[in-house]
Amino acid sequence: MVGSRGQAARFHRHRMTKKSLRVYFIAHHDGRFTGILLRTWAFLFDRPAPSAYGASEDEVLRAIEVELHARLATDEDDLDRYLWDESFEVRSLDVDVHPQTTVKRTAVVGRRQIPLRLTYLASKLAEGGVRVMLPRFGWSVVLEDLSIAPDVLRQLVTSALLGESPRSLFDFRREGDEYVRPWSPRRMERAGRSARRPEDERPTLHAVSEDLVEKAARQRLPLAVGESEELERALPLFDAARATSMPSILLVGGPGVGKTTWVHRLARRFAAWRRDKARASSPGLFSTSADRLLAGMKYLGMWQARCLRLVSELSHEGDLLHVGALLPLLRPQPDGASIGDVFLPALRTGEVSLIAECTEPELEACQRRAASLVACFQIVRLREPDAAAVPALLAEYEARKETRVRLHPAGKKRLVQHLAMFRRDVLFPGKAFRFFDWLAQEAGTRAGAEAEAAGAAPARVLYPRDVSEAYARHSGLPIELIADEIPASAETIARGLKRRVIGQDEACDTAARVLARFKAGMNDPERPCGTLLFVGPTGVGKTELAKELTRSMFGDEGRMIRLDMSEYRLPGSSARLLAAGPDATTLAQRVRQEPLSLVLLDEIEKAHREVFDLLLGILGEGRLTDEDGRHVDFRMVLIVMTSNLGVADRAPVGFGGDDGRALPPGARRGAPAGVREHFRPEFVNRIDHVVQFRGLGRDSVLRIVDLELAKAEARTGLVRRNLRLRVLPEARSFLAEAGFDPRRGARPLKRVIEERVITPIAARMAEDPGCRDREVVVAGGGAGLEVRFG
Repeated sequence: MVGSRGQAARFHRHRMTKKSLRVYFIAHHDGRFTGILLRTWAFLFDRPAPSAYGASEDEVLRAIEVELHARLATDEDDLDRYLWDESFEVRSLDVDVHPQTTVKRTAVVGRRQIPLRLTYLASKLAEGGVRVMLPRFGWSVVLEDLSIAPDVLRQLVTSALLGESPRSLFDFRREGDEYVRPWSPRRMERAGRSARRPEDERPTLHAVSEDLVEKAARQRLPLAVGESEELERALPLFDAARATSMPSILLVGGPGVGKTTWVHRLARRFAAWRRDKARASSPGLFSTSADRLLAGMKYLGMWQARCLRLVSELSHEGDLLHVGALLPLLRPQPDGASIGDVFLPALRTGEVSLIAECTEPELEACQRRAASLVACFQIVRLREPDAAAVPALLAEYEARKETRVRLHPAGKKRLVQHLAMFRRDVLFPGKAFRFFDWLAQEAGTRAGAEAEAAGAAPARVLYPRDVSEAYARHSGLPIELIADEIPASAETIARGLKRRVIGQDEACDTAARVLARFKAGMNDPERPCGTLLFVGPTGVGKTELAKELTRSMFGDEGRMIRLDMSEYRLPGSSARLLAAGPDATTLAQRVRQEPLSLVLLDEIEKAHREVFDLLLGILGEGRLTDEDGRHVDFRMVLIVMTSNLGVADRAPVGFGGDDGRALPPGARRGAPAGVREHFRPEFVNRIDHVVQFRGLGRDSVLRIVDLELAKAEARTGLVRRNLRLRVLPEARSFLAEAGFDPRRGARPLKRVIEERVITPIAARMAEDPGCRDREVVVAGGGAGLEVRFG
């Protein structure tokens, strides 16, 4: 079995075996061309084959196409006799002709000889013999052997031109190059067919793709609203009456701008052309993807063979194949080749026409990987509509869909405002349409339940406040952060953080100011919505504050992406952050899947220098480039880093180690000396706030004990048996003393509560199934704890 490149080359060498039309060109001294359409057989008293004279090959081909179409439309001719699967060899022949002269006013054959150099065509026949043609005469003969062709043709030409006028002989002289060009005009090929090709003639194409023109004709394509100037400018490229070859198109634009919708619009236009009786035909448009081309291909060479069959079925057919994203086609497969390598020869010669999609960053990556492949495409750039035009597009989209929800004009403007601020990784109008579809689905589910009880319900109109509440449910952002009419000051946000993060008032105040800036929309739109570096001893609440920030911003702790940077301390480990693909769980892939999230980088000082080079791009420009060359948007991400650097700059940790006084509002404490010494200045300058955490005092640890006990009391086992937990003051003090370590802070506290409180209760519950509806008292002191069941 040969490799993919070998198979592609072999296919390219034999591509002329596919039937197509052949045009015999004569290049004249004045730079113009004569073209004669070759045909396989002729009738007695047959008309000359279609021919034309023009300033260029394309002009000649257009004129021949018009003449041939006129013949086919009136059933005066048959397309089949113009289709060839033979390859021609161009040869020359010298002939001496005796022209006509006059003797006493009588026309006679003259004695003088005029030498002519003529060109003839030769091709071997599969059944044996050689076909020899003189296109200028319209002659075609079959000879047993090519070696006798000069003698036979000299006799034929001499006899035909014997006694001709010298002026007429001038028309047969050799002026310039004479050659044969294969030609497959889509309009003519389709006009000669009474119906489209059945599926069994192109099994691979119908197995891996879907016919978008057929779906458009049956009204099965997704809804498209508005107009597309880019499509109108590109339509002449696909008009068979004016275009001599079908181009390959590369659609370039951001996600959501409407690249796939552009393809669906084109399919609808082709379907309209097919219904137009004034048009002979229209191109076909099929859609597939790299995943579909590779699906089920297990063994070496299988996917290459499938792609080559697909190229063969599409070759010179005048149809287009939409392959979706271009970048996956360039991804090397296990054998080192890519799908693009197989398609490249046919793309270069124009045998196959593709429509692909990519973003601007992906285009740069594609040009670096396969510049020759990208050069085969004509680039069509799609621009994002202005935000002011989106409400009108939403109104048209809403009017053409049958839903149980309607947006008030002010609600549409509010939706555009939310999407522009909180979903910057996707462009308009796609993100507006997707949210409306989600909203319609939600409203349909709710209305369906109400209709069962009270009959059909009218469509619900959503006003700005309703839209904000719906977007909060959709995105996970709290309504207080996205609705302008609901106040949420930095002090209010800080109070909420301080209820769960004990003893770090300064850190909570700083984090609250970042959230307030995010609510007001005053954060830098080209950087992450916040970058915080938490420094301080272990076990004082750095990670807990990150979790509480996640809950405050997104309502779900699961939206936090946590990375232990000690795992990225070796050279080359930065590549593990960039891996792409549906199965990857890297930072790049997780942020792409959930752009509204909090990224926690634990122990950032332990990462390798390469990791910091990547972080410079994230913190400075709000983006990361993955291994496929695609950009990952970090502009809606809150980045929190933790570090133990600078701990030596502060007072020793332990009870009474800090007085707990916070800085005045708006003040910013400088970075500790350890941070400034360890990190590069350009990295520190990209951090919004370096937040120093202080050691915990006794009162703070007692409050943490209360929080942990409250979590324990809410456990399912206690709630199901109605067991109420009461911890006496002496026991609280004991837990505070036992759960605090000068080096580890309050980190051991959870383990102490599990061992000293939860485990004895669980043991009693396991041995006594009737233990329920009681009060569980935890008492004790310096000697230990005692758990009593009331």
